[in-house]
Amino acid sequence: MLTVLSFIFVLGIAILFHEFGHFITAKAAGVKVFSFALGFGPKIVGFYWKGTEYKLCMFPFGGYVKMAGEDSSEENNDDKQNKNNIPDNQRFDKKPFSIRAAVIINGPIMNIVLATILLAIVFFFTGQAEISNKISEVSLDSPAGVAGLQNGDTIIEINEKVISNAEEITKIINESLDEELMITVMRENEKLDFYLFPEYNAEHGRAMIGITLDIDFKKISIFSALNKSFAMTKEILILIGKSFSEMITGTMPVELAGPLGIAQMAGEAARVGFLNLLFFAAVINIFLGVINLLPIPIMDGGQILLLIIEKIRKKPLEPEHINFLYLAGTTLVVMIFLIATYQDIIRIFTD
Repeated sequence: MLTVLSFIFVLGIAILFHEFGHFITAKAAGVKVFSFALGFGPKIVGFYWKGTEYKLCMFPFGGYVKMAGEDSSEENNDDKQNKNNIPDNQRFDKKPFSIRAAVIINGPIMNIVLATILLAIVFFFTGQAEISNKISEVSLDSPAGVAGLQNGDTIIEINEKVISNAEEITKIINESLDEELMITVMRENEKLDFYLFPEYNAEHGRAMIGITLDIDFKKISIFSALNKSFAMTKEILILIGKSFSEMITGTMPVELAGPLGIAQMAGEAARVGFLNLLFFAAVINIFLGVINLLPIPIMDGGQILLLIIEKIRKKPLEPEHINFLYLAGTTLVVMIFLIATYQDIIRIFTD
């Protein structure tokens, strides 16, 4: 049940913000919006407000915003019934290139915006992680263990030099391979000195004494949380771009996650805690934002590509060409979906 609810939460807010990006931009541009839907298929519940139908549909894997003039071939029933009543200044297909592009691209952008908000919430409540001077663990057979250092000791001096942060501890130890160090600690309000020689650790590639320092979480302001959120969003975007590049060039195996995989990961994240689920939702939103910008006809990126082609040709593609591109795009997406689902099943039953 937790996995199902977590999956609905993660997918639901991603779809809601994505479609809201399309919707609010269309409304701001004066485009007539017939419907705002979460999900596909039969309507579960809905209502009309100011000429727009808001509805929740049975199948939750997506959503849509239906606008006047969105389908230039006028195949939609709403358009057939309303095309003679909708003035050109309220039709999507009569708007300038820049407005139509903004309506399309603001869906993925809203996913990125949501991710930034979620990350800011996570960072605000978890705070800033800082490594302290307090020892949390001592390896028994290490130089520190042999010398007598214990869990809970706080390092205050090394060779009579006052230590202000954990970085100084690591730096001094690394620069003192096979040199004797006098480490001064506070233990239950008592100042104690210990003598030891750092040893080279091949796994980490530096001199160490066999201690693990404690991590403190300091409260940060909402502005600091936002700054961290922007930086993390940038890092994730770069990582996604690098992963795509490596999969395309074959330097990295193609690994996909479909609905089953996302549901499983959402459930695992929720079990750790709600903030962890929010972090996972942020990553999913960034990923969905990027995916939707790919130049596949049924994706937002594909819609932008068709607009660019129309701009260059000074007229839209013929309906039969657009239908063919949509069919090709749909086929590609279905193939990716099936591959991702297959990989999900393999992962689930082999773990």
